[in-house]
Amino acid sequence: MKPAFAPRLPAAAVALAFAGTAVSAGEINSNLQIEAGKTFELGGGQPGGFTVTGRNTGPVAVVVLAKGAGESGGAAVVKGRVEPGANVDAAFGAGEQALLRNTSDSRMARMKLVVRGDTSSLGMTYSANP
Repeated sequence: MKPAFAPRLPAAAVALAFAGTAVSAGEINSNLQIEAGKTFELGGGQPGGFTVTGRNTGPVAVVVLAKGAGESGGAAVVKGRVEPGANVDAAFGAGEQALLRNTSDSRMARMKLVVRGDTSSLGMTYSANP
């Protein structure tokens, strides 16, 4: 799914970024799809931390990175690589941003995820891979 927006969206607009999403208090369940050559950006600037757990259900690896809080955010730090069929369990602090990067330039990445914690103000968008 290719969004036609640049600003971050509040959690109420999760359906635009997550395919097949269910939201409950403090928890987001998602079947996330990340286009080839794209990175899904979650959070950044929220007052509390959150966790991302789940499974890579697609045919390509996804790299999970954390970008620090603040305007510049600093360089993104790799938290791990999630191969097809493998699980992810990553924690992000207040103001941090989770980056889920599709490693393929030609195939869609798919992740079944649960996001828990301070989800009420999580922004989300897609960007091109660097």
